[in-house]
Amino acid sequence: MSTAPNTAIPAANTTVIPSHPKIEEKFASTQGTAESSNGDATPVNWDSEIQLVSSLAKLQELESKIHELRQFIPAGVLEPLVPISSSNGVSSSTPVAETPPILRNELDHAVRDRLARIEQFQSMWRGPELKPVWAHATARMKEANGQLIQPTGIWERDYDVLLAELTSAEKAKEDERLREEEDAERTKVLSSEGGWAAVTERFTQRGIPGVRLIKGSNDTSMGIALARAGMIFIVEGVKDSGSADVSGWNVSSKVPPGRAPGKLEEAILDCLNSRPRKWDLSFLLDMIASYANIKQTPCAKCNRLANNAAQLPSIRRAQSTQPTKPEESKDRVFTFDAFHTACA
Repeated sequence: MSTAPNTAIPAANTTVIPSHPKIEEKFASTQGTAESSNGDATPVNWDSEIQLVSSLAKLQELESKIHELRQFIPAGVLEPLVPISSSNGVSSSTPVAETPPILRNELDHAVRDRLARIEQFQSMWRGPELKPVWAHATARMKEANGQLIQPTGIWERDYDVLLAELTSAEKAKEDERLREEEDAERTKVLSSEGGWAAVTERFTQRGIPGVRLIKGSNDTSMGIALARAGMIFIVEGVKDSGSADVSGWNVSSKVPPGRAPGKLEEAILDCLNSRPRKWDLSFLLDMIASYANIKQTPCAKCNRLANNAAQLPSIRRAQSTQPTKPEESKDRVFTFDAFHTACA
């Protein structure tokens, strides 16, 4: 593992406080926020390199916003006066306010806009993500007897770039781990007695209400009828060229001759065929079965059955991968949450 980066907060110049009293009040209320946020800081694993880099990236972004506000506020508040005081004269892009009340309104609008930016900055400063960072930085400075942990007082790395690199490497490791786990599961299913036929048999034995599995001409083709939803889906195994093993499962919709699949069926098919674990027949069967009560299942996010466009929740996301009876079950039993497309 690479050496964890320095966790210092680089020194910054004192922020220039604008002359407007409301803005002064906003900046004054920001001072001391770090100290007040430390009391209820969430415990964090500071031995994690990615946690350290993530925290430094947040602090780097915070300092960048401070410099933006230093330039943004004074000039922005006085912006409506520029056409009047400018020696370059008036242009179409900077017209002079026609009356004093109009000028006053423009000045008020400029101040309100700047106050909104300060409030946004305060929310970030005081947010829950930064509370443990402030607590850790305060503790480190106490350990150093108030001395700067990073003597140069400047940022030596672009921590957002470093964070992206670490996150990408972490994701690659996680993806590899998942591939290895799935390969082991797939091998176990194929080597077990009955293979894919045993998977479909165990699914049928569960007797899920409103779901009927119809066996096809072989172990890698079948139909699943959802009686309450009024839909039938066809599942067919896909084999790579030169291989006798099924590498994945494709889903299509069976509709009466002369009728095309409806929008709901198409949305469900898109979700089914873009699922993870494409090799896992057990996962697919449970996912299809989760649509059995689609006309009665509300969205897990907005808790509504139909959204404003009168659409039902057609997206499914796996909620649990734990078998119902670990000591008996040979297949995982998957449960799914329902979501509208806009809520997913």
